[in-house]
Amino acid sequence: MQWLSFDEPQSRLKKAIKRDAFASDESVQISQADYLAALAFAVADVSRFKPLSFKRAAQAIAGNKLFERFQFTKSLSKIHPQLSEFLRLKHGWAEEEIIWTALCIDLLAKALAAFQDSEQQTYSAEFDAISFLTNVRNRIETNLQTEAITECGALVKLATVTLSEHREEMRSQLAPDFLPEKLLIVEGQTEAILIPLFARLSEFDLSEQRILLLSGGGANQVAKRFLTYREATKLPIASLLDGDAESQYEIIGQHMQLSDLLFSLPSGEFEDTFEIGKFVQLLNRYLQSMTGVNAPSLVEFQPLKKDLFSISQKRTQVLNKIWREKSLGNFDKVEFADFVAQTIKSKDEIPKDLSAMLERMKEKWGENR
Repeated sequence: MQWLSFDEPQSRLKKAIKRDAFASDESVQISQADYLAALAFAVADVSRFKPLSFKRAAQAIAGNKLFERFQFTKSLSKIHPQLSEFLRLKHGWAEEEIIWTALCIDLLAKALAAFQDSEQQTYSAEFDAISFLTNVRNRIETNLQTEAITECGALVKLATVTLSEHREEMRSQLAPDFLPEKLLIVEGQTEAILIPLFARLSEFDLSEQRILLLSGGGANQVAKRFLTYREATKLPIASLLDGDAESQYEIIGQHMQLSDLLFSLPSGEFEDTFEIGKFVQLLNRYLQSMTGVNAPSLVEFQPLKKDLFSISQKRTQVLNKIWREKSLGNFDKVEFADFVAQTIKSKDEIPKDLSAMLERMKEKWGENR
């Protein structure tokens, strides 16, 4: 379900409306455990997004005829008659956050109940997330069978603690966009391919740390996405820019929170971070490994040398020229990144700029921080 992915509430709501996700199905039998598991996800959602995000969603709800008869208090009372007041007084939630919680309860509880009865076998990230919530639901049901829990605060605690405990047990197996705890925004696909590898080699696995990596698609988009998420979410955000993205670096720096991180590659672009000897070695191995109609033959292949690259010129510019001279078109950064990801096997092979970035992230965001 797209509702379970990390996306702004308003965006998820619009997608759910488009899919008729709120269509009633009276045949589905929903249990208290279904409602509590849905509540647990809603609480996690509220902990990740700022009130403004839920205000936007509430405005979308108010302007849609589909929800004219939707009774939010009634949805919450399916768990406990005082749940609405409890969330307002004990947790200090705004009305919009309570409305969102009611919507989550109705939508997800129905989905969980339907999932219990289905024989769906197709593996996907969405299947994984709903399966995870189903396990939370089953653990809640087991606790309800062994303990007579009726007090509102105790029910909320049972739901949230069960989800938290199960998430800790399953964190390395969950999709990155399911309940992340931190965000990392990078410029392009090259970084998106290699940084997770470099992080694992540095014993700072992004999945285990619940860090969601987002590819911005260029320096301007990194700044834009940072500003969008900084306005919408409470989560810490790290941003990585090429060394020449000075104006974007300044924009992000002006809007950062204390928990945020901002990195610029001193050497320039991602390809410029590798020590020149290692970089040329990788390029030559890459050239020799190429297959297909455009592949250089063994007779034509001439190893590249370090003196082809100067400090004053970006390596990708040099490579585009070399590739065109060899009738290979433009240098494919993403294909090269895939090759590098299959080639690098140790922490010592990680470029120093990227290694320093990961150490800083580990220092500020690592376990027990």
